[in-house]
Amino acid sequence: MSMRLQREVWALDRCSGCGACVAVCSKSMLYWDREQHPLLEEREKALGLSRLKLRACEVCEKFCELSCPRLVERMPMKSHRLLSARSVGVVGSTYPNDVIQSLLVAARSADLIDGVVMLDMDPFTLEPVARVATTVDEIVSSVGMQYLWAPVLNALNEAIFELGLTRLAVVGSPCVAEGAHRLMNAQHERLWPYQRAIRLTIASFCTSLYMPDMVTELLERGKGIARQQIRGLTTSATNGTLAVALWDGTERSIPLTDVEPFTRRGCGSSWRLRARITGCG
Repeated sequence: MSMRLQREVWALDRCSGCGACVAVCSKSMLYWDREQHPLLEEREKALGLSRLKLRACEVCEKFCELSCPRLVERMPMKSHRLLSARSVGVVGSTYPNDVIQSLLVAARSADLIDGVVMLDMDPFTLEPVARVATTVDEIVSSVGMQYLWAPVLNALNEAIFELGLTRLAVVGSPCVAEGAHRLMNAQHERLWPYQRAIRLTIASFCTSLYMPDMVTELLERGKGIARQQIRGLTTSATNGTLAVALWDGTERSIPLTDVEPFTRRGCGSSWRLRARITGCG
């Protein structure tokens, strides 16, 4: 594996969980298994009666290092182009997911983008997923970021190489946006397909992202809230609470201090909850 990634990121619990390194791994050796950082697959080759461990990373170009946002100082996300937009009618919500969804629908309808790689959540199991949406209906049916972690950039290969998308929007946390920008600025021709495809990044600022077992351990077992009752999750640094919206129209507020044990260790805890839109291209 990359000793630099192991030494400077994983061993120090600095991994942001964006998924960029797994997406660009040319040997397909990295994978996720609900850990705080990617794991390295162990492969063996049979030579007669002997079995030798393959050391593929020693002859690799280490795209994982070129794409990891935690191997460089935090860089400002400078826009290549500044645009303004105005709603035809009244925007009915200021909730970040609704605002982002409206922007994506408008961009897809105008054919400015042909797909979205996004952090989403299964509305029935509350399992966070990295998802590729290619139609307006798929964008509208998404529930958006719910502050539960999934490695969003893992889905880039599906979007670019399987679906052939060339005008992508990437939606997730600020760490995901940082990973996308790091990938777009990497100086290697083998990474050009990613750089050509990503046209827009949208980051919804958060207090932190939480490991998926928070739903089972805290909400269900700790607070007695069945996952079937939960419609959505919202965090507020101002109020210091996790708001759990229920399908019956009520809401439960949980102090963020109760949620902190489930925070990804690589997350910063001082993000203010707001939306930032960064155009690339």
